[in-house]
Amino acid sequence: MALLDLPLETDLYKPTSIVSKMTTFYRQQEAFESLTENQQVVFQNQSHGQRYYVVCTNREYWDKYLNQGDRYGYEVIRRDLPCHLYIDLDINKEAFPNIKVCDVWSKLESYVDMVFRELFSIPIHDLEKKIHYSSCPKKGSMHIIYNVKGKIFRSNAHCGAFMRGVRFYVESMKEEDMVMFDEKWVDMGIYTPNRLFRMLGCSKYGQDRFLENNNAYTYEEWVSNKVQPVHRGSNFIDVRELDGSEPKYRSYGGGITGWQPDCMKDILEQIEEEHAKVTRVHAFPLKSVFACNLNTKLCPFKGEPHSKNGLYANIKLNDYGYTVRCHSDKCRNRETMFYPFNDSVKQSVKMFLEQDVCLPAIVHGN
Repeated sequence: MALLDLPLETDLYKPTSIVSKMTTFYRQQEAFESLTENQQVVFQNQSHGQRYYVVCTNREYWDKYLNQGDRYGYEVIRRDLPCHLYIDLDINKEAFPNIKVCDVWSKLESYVDMVFRELFSIPIHDLEKKIHYSSCPKKGSMHIIYNVKGKIFRSNAHCGAFMRGVRFYVESMKEEDMVMFDEKWVDMGIYTPNRLFRMLGCSKYGQDRFLENNNAYTYEEWVSNKVQPVHRGSNFIDVRELDGSEPKYRSYGGGITGWQPDCMKDILEQIEEEHAKVTRVHAFPLKSVFACNLNTKLCPFKGEPHSKNGLYANIKLNDYGYTVRCHSDKCRNRETMFYPFNDSVKQSVKMFLEQDVCLPAIVHGN
């Protein structure tokens, strides 16, 4: 299939019959319900500290806000609509003074490009990377947006599945490089429905950290650096989860990662019955290991609750069970007795372990 270049979005703003009326809302759903087919999109703005949603065209938003110096805006990446791959890197410089965000990006970039090339047959010269910097003495931050020539991801759920595939690939190639995921320098929690994503030229309210690149800040530059273009084309990049299933969004509760094997539902129910509710799941697919934060601070080693640190369950599918550990430095390397899975849970885990693991696969658009 020949690759087709997507039209530049800026071409959509030549004189047309577009009729639009800028409206504002304080509820996201009301903003979505007001959308028309006149190339309108949704932004979240925070001009004076109060968050609100703006429904308008890109040109209207630029003229009303960004071009007037009001630069506290976020793009709303709407669920189930095509978008470019986007990545968020954050380094706490106080905790990691010797780590530079640009070095983390250089390492991650090599893996992302390799996955595109080796698993998706997309050559490097078809990848255009929009790189935004927003660092300060306490924090190193970068946004990267991948524009793939002639293609676009079917939705940001597919972006999340792609990045989980990259994480699996990193773990299989060079385990020591997993530190960028383990320490959350690569934010894997951004692939959620209707995600807010700070735009080029904008800062968080109350801070002076504007996302910048090395180009002049013009309308054309800003709109070409958005994640979700108005004209989206139809040559989609479809990605599957590691078990071959359709991509999953992370839960609204902010805890569970996008992909989990089917057997995890039964495992989490057993852990909740025996200990506490699971609030977050971190997957290490190559090892069939899952680390699950628990909604409790009652430490089995200290005999009383910690003031800050909570517990987590260390699940090992290959061993058919789990142990409980504590996040506190004082309890480092300690773990409880081994808790075996119930018979019914063992059966669902066994079925999963016998399945083939599926690396991301591309399906060309309709």
